[in-house]
Amino acid sequence: MYKHGVFGEMQGTADFISAKGVATLPVYIGVAPVHQLMDYTGKVNKPILVQSYGDAAQKVGYNDSNWAHFDLCEPVYAHFKNSIQPIGPIILINVLDPDTMKTEDQTANVALVGGQGYIDNDKVILKTAAIAGKVLGTDFSVEYTPDGKKVLVKDLTGELVSPVAVTFDIVNIAAADSAKVIGGVTAGTGEKTGIYAVDMVYVTHNMIPTILDAPGWSHIPEVDAALKSASQKINGHFFAWVNSNLVTSGDADTIEEAKTWKTANNYLGAGEAPCWPMAKSGTRKFHLSTLATVTMQWVDYLNDNIPYETPSNKPIDITGICLADGTDIIFDQTQANDLNAKGIRTATYWGGRWVLWGPHTGAYEYGKDMDPRDIFDCSVRMLQFMLNEFQVRYGIMTDKPMTRARVDTILNDYQERMDNLIARGALLYGIIAFNETSNPTSDLVEGDFDFDIATTITPPGKSITAKLQYTTKGIEALFGGEQA
Repeated sequence: MYKHGVFGEMQGTADFISAKGVATLPVYIGVAPVHQLMDYTGKVNKPILVQSYGDAAQKVGYNDSNWAHFDLCEPVYAHFKNSIQPIGPIILINVLDPDTMKTEDQTANVALVGGQGYIDNDKVILKTAAIAGKVLGTDFSVEYTPDGKKVLVKDLTGELVSPVAVTFDIVNIAAADSAKVIGGVTAGTGEKTGIYAVDMVYVTHNMIPTILDAPGWSHIPEVDAALKSASQKINGHFFAWVNSNLVTSGDADTIEEAKTWKTANNYLGAGEAPCWPMAKSGTRKFHLSTLATVTMQWVDYLNDNIPYETPSNKPIDITGICLADGTDIIFDQTQANDLNAKGIRTATYWGGRWVLWGPHTGAYEYGKDMDPRDIFDCSVRMLQFMLNEFQVRYGIMTDKPMTRARVDTILNDYQERMDNLIARGALLYGIIAFNETSNPTSDLVEGDFDFDIATTITPPGKSITAKLQYTTKGIEALFGGEQA
């Protein structure tokens, strides 16, 4: 087109692309609307790497409003559309299989206006749409609206008569239950599903999963137990943190009930942070575990991917806190601290903003005799980080001749690494040694070498108190005397 002059054109909103070099990798397990895709091959019980909102919508679909059914849409929004610090990438493991979890032979009479009409149903399996005597993709097309609420039907030939009867199958959400989220290992094939598919993240993406979260499901004790089990020795090697949720209805809709429910249902892991209640931003509801995971990822990124800083007292993109049914809850920092003292993470309004509140692990309880390493989330995550990094750093040395020079190489290299961590404030102390007592001859001849590492993780300043005292010394100034 010929142009002469100054012009302006409106463009679509730019999609957020993850910052480069983000190492903390959250893995979310739940239900994604993959039925929105014409081809969802490889989208069920497989770790799917997502770099942005647009990437997620293309790979697993997106529903902007029905997060109760399609719970993996919540972390997609929370990571890539929050107004504080969009951050990624994330891994999604979807357990909804439209081929087996479906109700067949549904019909909608679609009124066409200008050759277009809508099926007002967010569960239509797109590739099953059919019109008698017509060919999908040739005579008509179907696609979900960007909000994922309904299906747009387009007449491609001008031959459809309104209203047109469209038949289709719909996904059966009830079939994607907690048992599917927990998953398992298929006998014979060894195929892993649900939470068990976390083991496939490293082997398919060459990335170590470092946070596990199932925001729509972790309030079910069996799911929480499965997450904690999966977080230990992933692929026989790696450790991950678990962000979980306590139930926010029925038996735990008050602070006292939440504290009791947490203990009764064993949300007591040293490698997890149970959260209560939920949060909201306008009409959207979020699980606090999701917001904690987002915050952990961006705080780690700002600290060169070293998880030595707790996400507690960091801003989150919400307007309030609530129960599962949306009922508003209002409590102050004193009451929030009551939850923290029981090892429960929450949110509070402080410093003119909403923040996560609570730096402890699920194992923490004020006054309880416990291992000091298990008090703070950042302490446990730093220990996990160091173990994961050590294995990756020296994995290449496996099966090489273990000479004294190679032992010294590990000692010197890792001591330098810990010295760097001390210099940046991530550790207070760190030393590595190759001790004869830890390496008996019977082990060495088998090729088993042990290195002893001792470290002190830098604790967070959980409380900072000013002790102010009144004195009468200033009274002397009234009589011309000098103040002491």
